[in-house]
Amino acid sequence: MAVLLVFDLVFLVCITKGTECRYPANSRQLTESKTHKANSLSTGRRNPLLSPPATDVTAESSLGAGSDVDAIIASAFTSSDLVSTNIDGIYFNEDNSDMSLPSLLDVQEYQNLSHTHLSGWQPSEEQQTSSFFNLSIPAQVTSNPRSLVQRPKFKAGGEGIATLILHTLKSYLRMMLQHNTLPPFIHPRTISPDFDRGNTEPLTNCISLVHMIGSKIKGSRKLFWKNVRLECERLLEDYPTLSKWELLTAMQATCIYILIRLDEGATDENDFDTLLLAVVTAMSKQLQCYDLIRKSQLADRAHSPDQEWEDWIFEESERRLCAICRVVNLLVYFEPAALCDMSSEFVIAPLPAKKALWEANDELSWHAESNSAKNQPSLGLTKNGQVVKLYGLEPDQMHSLPGTYTLSVTKSESAENWEEWCSGMDGLGGLIMLAASLIV
Repeated sequence: MAVLLVFDLVFLVCITKGTECRYPANSRQLTESKTHKANSLSTGRRNPLLSPPATDVTAESSLGAGSDVDAIIASAFTSSDLVSTNIDGIYFNEDNSDMSLPSLLDVQEYQNLSHTHLSGWQPSEEQQTSSFFNLSIPAQVTSNPRSLVQRPKFKAGGEGIATLILHTLKSYLRMMLQHNTLPPFIHPRTISPDFDRGNTEPLTNCISLVHMIGSKIKGSRKLFWKNVRLECERLLEDYPTLSKWELLTAMQATCIYILIRLDEGATDENDFDTLLLAVVTAMSKQLQCYDLIRKSQLADRAHSPDQEWEDWIFEESERRLCAICRVVNLLVYFEPAALCDMSSEFVIAPLPAKKALWEANDELSWHAESNSAKNQPSLGLTKNGQVVKLYGLEPDQMHSLPGTYTLSVTKSESAENWEEWCSGMDGLGGLIMLAASLIV
């Protein structure tokens, strides 16, 4: 009936205007199959909609602009009804350039469906090929974005040096598998039984977890990273209440986790780079607050020899941890490295203290070495690969150098400083030298 109604409307218009009515070539096919189409609609079967016409239909172009019939027919094809091309099996076929009358039934049916609620709708594989009114559905994010991304390129020969740096960092992890051996940025005093400056549970937990994956038991890696995630979430929640020693040991543990992450590469189990960086950043800022308080109270406090030694261990551990972060930043993008309190003119400053100071067994041995090195200035590695003496620079002046301070030295002076520093260096010396080779 709908088809006959459309024919009657067109015929009336033609008679009124005194023009000859012409229909598309396939109109005869419509007459023959109108019963079949009506049956299809009654059973719920739908045919694809064709694409909008590229040229006007002849009978339509002969209609007067002011005709009432015009408005009636035009209202059946208002563009507001054409909302989507992918609903319940109906879609436009872009390969057809004319809108034939057999498709008008589908248009009427589509009008009834155009107001259908789209909640929870998903296109079929065939429907996704339609692009007339392309509905863009963003892909679901299935993993966290990676933050520890390798730097794109190095200078000539730099890739080999970067590989050696990574091997050196990985060797620190192997040290932890040996009895009573720690990486050169973690002092043995912090895990000794008689240490009573705070809870070092994050570090002892870390050592236990490293031994677990060192056993290479099947499934240990997955369990390791599950525990690391839980530990990092706990630290991110508790860091405001931690003491300075608890913050330091938690930072050291997190640094170990990051080195293991670099060793493994990106896997499904360690897919939380952002969490690792968030923990490092939060605890670094909290440690800076403690440092400011400590420096303001330093002049007013009388220290015992044991207290002085442990205060020095804390400060030197911070400097060494900062050196590790700065070296990691040479290999990958590691944003927390920017929190190290030093001028942009430096790569690492001050350089780690000598082995004799770091490995002193007790406060008496440390005091003896400290007195002998008291008049020796600290050293710093500049961004052009030179080692300079930091005459007259206090730790709180490292971030912003005085305007009159100069870092320029001759090649011979820099070489002499390198030799002096390397002569007393411990296991961290090789890493610093490789870092200097990478930036020169």
